[in-house]
Amino acid sequence: MGVTVLVALGLLVWGVTWLKEFTWERKVNVWHVRFDQTGGLGPSDEVQVNGIRKGSVAGMKLVGDKVLVDLALSNEIKPTTDSRIAIRTVGMMGERIVAVDFRGSGQPYAPNDTIPGVYELGLSEVMSNLGSTMESVTKIAEDLSSVVEVMDKQGSLTATLKNFRETSEQLKGTVAENRAALKSAITDFSVAAKSARGLTADREEQLKHTLDQFSQAAENMNRLSNRLDSLRSSIQNVATKVEKGQGTLGKLVNDDKLYTDLHSSVQSFKTLVEDIKANPKKYLKVEIF
Repeated sequence: MGVTVLVALGLLVWGVTWLKEFTWERKVNVWHVRFDQTGGLGPSDEVQVNGIRKGSVAGMKLVGDKVLVDLALSNEIKPTTDSRIAIRTVGMMGERIVAVDFRGSGQPYAPNDTIPGVYELGLSEVMSNLGSTMESVTKIAEDLSSVVEVMDKQGSLTATLKNFRETSEQLKGTVAENRAALKSAITDFSVAAKSARGLTADREEQLKHTLDQFSQAAENMNRLSNRLDSLRSSIQNVATKVEKGQGTLGKLVNDDKLYTDLHSSVQSFKTLVEDIKANPKKYLKVEIF
């Protein structure tokens, strides 16, 4: 009788468990997530989506230097590229879970995709790293202490601090002594700026008129320059023609015989005028009836 009851209870428990797993398997999707390490995560560990349990770890295997973890998630959860999947430490005992920070934005993953995961350091790992860091800091502090001690023994540190203090005091005194001069210089500069601004504002029309006159003068000079350049070209052209013997003036200048004849005629005319002056009766005859 007792054996029969135990067998019946065992069958009942097995049946309920089987039915539960069968129902669960029909309502979940398996997603593949790749981690650098798992930090003690195990099969059947909890998977939370935004803090709510929505699945469990279905399996784990080592692929190269990475760990591929299969997550059985409720079929209502569709991870996207904006979602973040991390192995996280919870509780004082350092239990590990898979935390899915689900975001509805982004592109949804396909069931056969491999999703990149993040491994978050736990408290014990942080404390371990902090211990190493503290050791490094302690070592640096010891080295600095040794350097300070050596410098202090040589008097370098004391001398440096003394010089720095003296320089600081001198700088402070210099600023105090020249404060009035600096204030006066700033005041003078401000007054000069106001005067210049007032002078410009009062004579704005005159300045504008002067600038217009400068502009007009520059334009006139430009025109005169163009005319002179044209006159130069004309003179050069005439000189070229004269030099080549072209035109009346060119022929006159370049014909030696014409020059000689003209010179001879002028000389003859001059001789005639002189003879008329000397012997007017020779050329003028006056008869009285």
